[in-house]
Amino acid sequence: MHILLGVMAILGGIAFFIWRIRATAEAAKDIVEAADDIRAAARRFGHNRKTKINPLDTIEDSRVAAAAVMAAFARMDGDYTQEQLVAIKDECQSVFGTSEKEAVEIAGQSRWLMEQSANLDEAIRRLSRILRRDLETGEKKQLLSMVTRVASVEGDGLSELQEQSLSQLSRQIA
Repeated sequence: MHILLGVMAILGGIAFFIWRIRATAEAAKDIVEAADDIRAAARRFGHNRKTKINPLDTIEDSRVAAAAVMAAFARMDGDYTQEQLVAIKDECQSVFGTSEKEAVEIAGQSRWLMEQSANLDEAIRRLSRILRRDLETGEKKQLLSMVTRVASVEGDGLSELQEQSLSQLSRQIA
């Protein structure tokens, strides 16, 4: 009987060892796939830099363009505040009808796009081309009210620079 228990213990140890090796191999495979994804993203980013493509010109989703405009207006008074970032996410979620996860992704992508832009006026001009093409009249008015809400989160309403940029945006998307 004790020999049988010993053989079963050895077989159990071997099975456990094989299971752990398979789990380790699966984890290593996941790490390699993640590294490949990072390498591919770096290659795409490098290609865009080499061809001098502005990241704002690669936007295909009008929701991202609208969120980027909101981020530009939030950034005009300095760096983003937590309230402004939450307001951008909330606007994306309520107006675009997205899930919270998707709204966070759109807001994060828009913030990254604005961090790639040195000149906010130029960024808004580039984005307005996309918005003029993709949005209908009612959606354009809704965009202007979204921008106003995000820009005035900090309290005193719009600054003079924001008011000028808002009127310029209104003319550009009309």
